[in-house]
Amino acid sequence: MRFSVIVPAFNAARTLPALMDSLLRQSFQDFEVILVDDCSCDSTPEIAQTYPCKIIRLSENHGPAHCRNLGARSAQGDILAFTDSDCEVAPDWLKTMDRCFFNESTSSIMGRLVLKPSSFLGNSISALGFPAGGAIGFEKIWKVDKDGLTDSLSSCNCAIRKEAYRKIGGFDESFPYPGGEDTLLAYGLKKTGYTIKYCPDVLAYHGARDSFPDFMRWQFRRGISSYIFCTKVQDKRDFLALRLWSTGNIIRTFLGDRKLPLILFLLMTSFLTQVAGFLYGKHKGLAYARAHH
Repeated sequence: MRFSVIVPAFNAARTLPALMDSLLRQSFQDFEVILVDDCSCDSTPEIAQTYPCKIIRLSENHGPAHCRNLGARSAQGDILAFTDSDCEVAPDWLKTMDRCFFNESTSSIMGRLVLKPSSFLGNSISALGFPAGGAIGFEKIWKVDKDGLTDSLSSCNCAIRKEAYRKIGGFDESFPYPGGEDTLLAYGLKKTGYTIKYCPDVLAYHGARDSFPDFMRWQFRRGISSYIFCTKVQDKRDFLALRLWSTGNIIRTFLGDRKLPLILFLLMTSFLTQVAGFLYGKHKGLAYARAHH
């Protein structure tokens, strides 16, 4: 089998049908779908049962990193393709991905995430560059060289050869929330000598966040994940420099746009909330790692 599509899902009843329908429409047919239900308390597992997929149900919530690793362990495909339960993928998602892996030296790829149009607030949040480049594009948040190689990937739209995934140990399960675990996976790939190819024709779609309270919770959790990330990497200055560079790209991209004042407010709010999350994570110390490993 060529691909195993792995989807972690937690209380995803509202968004899961759109993703599963988009997988049913794939023009490339040599694949399986593995959905790992992270102890949902809504109808997520019942919805999944109406689709042709392998379902793994957890009795306790462990977070998306654990779910992806669990799915990977039961995967039959040579290549592990990852997306999220609140995404949709293009009809040629796997076909285009297959072309990207035609060269045997390609060990992992990152696709392009397109955020759907939203409200004024939602479009402004999308402008901050997350997830996976947000409204300004992956290449303005993470550097991509002239050969299309990059240093990062996002688990909402990426794929990795199973051999490479197993060699680096998969996702780090000490991350309790989505965010940071995929950057650390990319860091591990690069440190082990693997390359990551940015393939903008591999398309997935994601709804914009359009709730300010939800945005604040998201940023606080990103701060906690940032603390965990910082305990696991050495060259922290490189990541700080990258974040300053990407922030400059955001401001330059939206100069003259009427959303700019709100974008600047969100950038500052994001920074302060992530600092609070970082300090909270530091105060908790390794409790997260012990509880979620």
